[in-house]
Amino acid sequence: MPDSSLAGRSSIPVLYREVKRHLIAEIQSGRVAPGGALPNESELAKRFNVSIGTVRRAVDELVADKILIRQQGRGTFVGRQDRERFMFQFFKIVGRDGSREFPQVRLHAFTKSRATPEEAEFLALHGTQPVYRIDNVLSLKGRPVVHDRIVIAATLFPGLTKSVFEQRSGTIYELYQTAFGVTVVGADERMRAEIADAVSAKLLGLPAGAPVLRIERVALTFDQKPAEYRVSVVDTREFDYVSRMQQA
Repeated sequence: MPDSSLAGRSSIPVLYREVKRHLIAEIQSGRVAPGGALPNESELAKRFNVSIGTVRRAVDELVADKILIRQQGRGTFVGRQDRERFMFQFFKIVGRDGSREFPQVRLHAFTKSRATPEEAEFLALHGTQPVYRIDNVLSLKGRPVVHDRIVIAATLFPGLTKSVFEQRSGTIYELYQTAFGVTVVGADERMRAEIADAVSAKLLGLPAGAPVLRIERVALTFDQKPAEYRVSVVDTREFDYVSRMQQA
């Protein structure tokens, strides 16, 4: 990325957005890898020819977006999609007694086919492009609780195979980030109660016609671009979906 000056091209509010955009581009390109440290604010201000305050505002927003992480006395780092991040931001299934644990994940199916019109709309695809379909069963306290149906665009994850997916060392989102440069920064979710279909009922050990919670999630990468469409079917007999609102 050229280190050309940003100053003089726009007002301060627009300047910090340009700095933010350039920092995101560096993260997306892998120039600053997951877990890697950003240059300090003085270096960034010099590179972009802007004030430290302008850089700080851009960095503050990226920290608020959980893209960057500040570590006191160490610096600012690109956030990794590790287990801690997954549990804090994306996994909200909690035991009725308040207990939280990282789920055991078992791959049930991995296939490649064409997107349905609905999936194409959720993933912002043109036409029925190829997608990977991944079915996982998540267990808590030793029993299956969640059936995940995941759909991702094949063009966004070139070279993904069942073996690569199964042999990942971290979370699914960590695989997206480290192997394919796709960082999930947020998600849109919709929930409703429904009756478990035959496949989910069997995988979760539920009787036919059992009520379940259906969570539909579109995971988003930078610029609100969809990275994944996921439908989670949850057995809520002993578990709740818990979302904690942050204080203003």
